[in-house]
Amino acid sequence: MAAAWTGRKLVVWGGQAGDVHEAAADGAAYDPAMDRWEVLPASPIAGRFGASAVWTGREVLFWGGQGRPGTLFSDGASYDPATRRWRVVPASPIGARANHQAVWTGTEMVVWGGFGRCCPIDSVIHDPAAAAYDPVSDRWRRIADVPPPWSGDDGSAVTVTDGARPLVWRHGRLAAYDATGNAWSEVTGVPPKLSPDNSARQTTTTDPFALGVSLDRELFTWTGTSGELHGLARRSPEGTWRRTATLDAQSGASIAEGGPGRIHAAAAQSARVLEYRIADDRWEELPLPPISTRSAAVLVWTGSELLFWGGVGDEGPEMDGAAWRPAG
Repeated sequence: MAAAWTGRKLVVWGGQAGDVHEAAADGAAYDPAMDRWEVLPASPIAGRFGASAVWTGREVLFWGGQGRPGTLFSDGASYDPATRRWRVVPASPIGARANHQAVWTGTEMVVWGGFGRCCPIDSVIHDPAAAAYDPVSDRWRRIADVPPPWSGDDGSAVTVTDGARPLVWRHGRLAAYDATGNAWSEVTGVPPKLSPDNSARQTTTTDPFALGVSLDRELFTWTGTSGELHGLARRSPEGTWRRTATLDAQSGASIAEGGPGRIHAAAAQSARVLEYRIADDRWEELPLPPISTRSAAVLVWTGSELLFWGGVGDEGPEMDGAAWRPAG
């Protein structure tokens, strides 16, 4: 299920509809101040999962995704919470894809990666094609492909923004997009070793899993194998890398910025949620929420509390959640 926080409401749409071969076309918006869900009007596009969602400050842009086996989408839809109206987002110039990366730059939604063919063994999980969508003009533009090693297979990628600049982290290397030159280039500065036996530029025998978030012009990443994700941080624009505390999380974990000086992570394959205190360089377990084990959950900091919702549990999609409010 694709989800975006608007500053007031958590808007969710699509996802799997119980059976793994069914795609949902409905959605809802949760208002934490009222502790109430509101069903969205019917969407103008087909149901799907593996779609992306970004908040523009006015609309939630949903794009791409996968429907029935073998069906991928290159279109999307925009939902305005103030008017409760949808509009169709035109097909992109990079074609249909699912499980891609999407970020909002302040003026455009940049999308890249994902897989452009449904499910053959040799499909590329990070297709290099990239495009940018301007919701004001309702137009797409093709931008430079994301080059290797950030595109391709063997491990997950993290895409965030540093102000208006998209950044991609993968395989211990960081790339930035220059809109003026329409080019991706490696950010200078070699990260330190993630661990005594694992250089930031080396891959392991299993595909590395990565999480990342940009907070106050600083990029935080955690990369490794399930249960032991090694952390790095870098101040923008020309700062140096530093190591950060290891995160105990599994594949399917989620990460989100929190309150001042805080980052939160859902550990996946459990109901565990952790808090990273930047100044102390330390992860701490939050009280265990009263919900079942899950992965790929949505984490949102509202400004006063942390929402932990949805995800995929042992029996399929989960539709409940919990909220945590810090003491004081």
